[in-house]
Amino acid sequence: MKKILVLVLVSMTFFVTAQTPWQKGALEVSSNGHYIQHTDGSPFLWIADTGWGMIQQLTREEIDMYLDNRQKLGFTVIQTVAFWYPHGGGMKMGPHNAANTYGFRPFTGSENMPNTSEPLVVSGGGPNAPNDYWDHLDYVVQAIKKRGLYLALLPCWGRAYITPQMGGPQQEFSEEEAKAYGAFLGKRYQDEPNIIWVLGGDAKAQIDGYDKNSHFQKWDKRSIFRAMAEGIAHGVTGQRPKWNEKHPAWDKVLITFHPDGDVPDNSSNWFHSDEWLSSNGVEVWRELDQIYPTMLGDYQLKEPVKPSLFLEGSYEYGSYRHVCGWVTPVRIRRQFYQTFFAGGAGHTYGAGPIWSMRGNEGDYNCGYTWQQALDFIGAAQITNVGKKFLIDHKWHEWIPNGNIISAIGEGENLKTAVITESNNIIVVYFSDNSTSRVTNMLTMDAEAYWLDPRDGGKEKIPSFKKSESREMTPPSSWEDALLVIRIDQ
Repeated sequence: MKKILVLVLVSMTFFVTAQTPWQKGALEVSSNGHYIQHTDGSPFLWIADTGWGMIQQLTREEIDMYLDNRQKLGFTVIQTVAFWYPHGGGMKMGPHNAANTYGFRPFTGSENMPNTSEPLVVSGGGPNAPNDYWDHLDYVVQAIKKRGLYLALLPCWGRAYITPQMGGPQQEFSEEEAKAYGAFLGKRYQDEPNIIWVLGGDAKAQIDGYDKNSHFQKWDKRSIFRAMAEGIAHGVTGQRPKWNEKHPAWDKVLITFHPDGDVPDNSSNWFHSDEWLSSNGVEVWRELDQIYPTMLGDYQLKEPVKPSLFLEGSYEYGSYRHVCGWVTPVRIRRQFYQTFFAGGAGHTYGAGPIWSMRGNEGDYNCGYTWQQALDFIGAAQITNVGKKFLIDHKWHEWIPNGNIISAIGEGENLKTAVITESNNIIVVYFSDNSTSRVTNMLTMDAEAYWLDPRDGGKEKIPSFKKSESREMTPPSSWEDALLVIRIDQ
C-alpha cells in the first residue's frame, strides 16, 4: 500500500513547465549565507540526481527518457559531466579522449592523448543533428532547460584529468589549459539561465600525507581548479577576475566544488575563503555515519559563512563492498534528512545503476539497467514526500539545535533536530524506531504530529505545552519518522 501511495504522488507531479524557476531571478547566496536563493528572495531547493555519464553515454532519445522521468519525479537539478572519463559499474575505464555515443571526441589529439586547449568543434551541426561532441552537449543543455530544471555541470572529471587519483597516461590540464577550457564553456553557455558550475569531480585539490591505503602522496592542484574558475567567469562575463579578489563577475556565476569521498576532505578544506567558491560541496560516498557531522561542520564555518551542498553519497541499490541492495530506501532517506537537519543547502541523490549509465553487468549495478533503476522507490520518497515536507516546514529557516532532544543515537542512526528562525516550528528526525526525550523550546504551547517519510502520512498526537519534555517513540512499524511541533498560525 505504501508503494502505491508514493506512485500516486509521483503521477501527480508531472506537468509541462509553464513558469521556469529562473524567472524568479538568477541564483545567489542568501543574506545569512546558509542557503541559495533567487534574486527575488525566494529560496532555491537543490534536490539533484546524479547522471555523471549522461553526456558521454546516452543518445538524444535516451536523454529525453531519463530527463522526462526525473522531471516527473520532482528533481530540481541534474548533475553531470561535460568531459567525463568513462568508468563505473566495474567496467573497463577510459580512454582519456573517449568518444560519445555518436563517435565524436571532445578534443583534438588521439584517443588517449587529448589536446585540452583545443575542443574539437566542427561547423555545420547543431543540437538535433550533431557534427561534434559539443553539439551533443548543447542538446543536453537545451533538454534540461526546457524541462525547467537546473544543470549542475562539471567541466571535467577532475579525479582523472587534473589529479593523479585515477591514473592514466598524463595530467590533462595545465593552468593555462584549464583557464582556456573554462572560458570555452563559459562563453558557449553564457546566456543559459539554468547552469550551475561544479568544479572538482571526485577529486582532492591537495594532499600531503598518507591516503586511506597507507600510501604517501604529496601534490597540490588548487591552482588548476582556480584557473578553471577564472576561465569560466571570463567566458560568461568577458571580465578577468582573479580567484582571490572580490569582483562583480563572481556574482554572475554560481560555482561549487565536488570533492572525493574521503571525509573530511571537502571543498572547505581547500577553497573556503576563495572568492570564486559560492558554495561548499561535500561527498561521503559510503560513510553514512559522517553525513551529519560533515555537513554541520561546514554550516558552522565563519569568515565567510557559505552554503554547503551534499553532492554525492551512497547510491540506492549500490553494493559499496556490501551485498547488493545494502543501500535501501531508508538509507536514502537518512542521507536526505540528515543533510538538511545539519543546515545543508541541498542534497544530491543517486541510484547505483544510473550514475555511470553503462549497462547492468558491473559490481555497482547489481543486475539492473539504468532504465530499470528509474523506478527505484527511494528517489520518489525524497522528491515527493521529502521535497514537500521541506517546503511546508520552512527548510531554509532551519537552525540545527541539539538541545531539543536527548538520546540522539550515533552514526547512521543519529537523531537530529532543528528549530526555525521565526521560532514557530521544531522538527525532529528519528532515523530509526527508538525513543528520545523531546523538549518544546517554542514560545508557547504547540500542536504536534508524526509524519511518515515513506508516504507523507500524518498521525496527530497531543499538543506540547511550552517547555514540556516528553519521551517520544515513532509509531510502530515505521522505519524512521519526522516529529513536528509547531505553533498553529
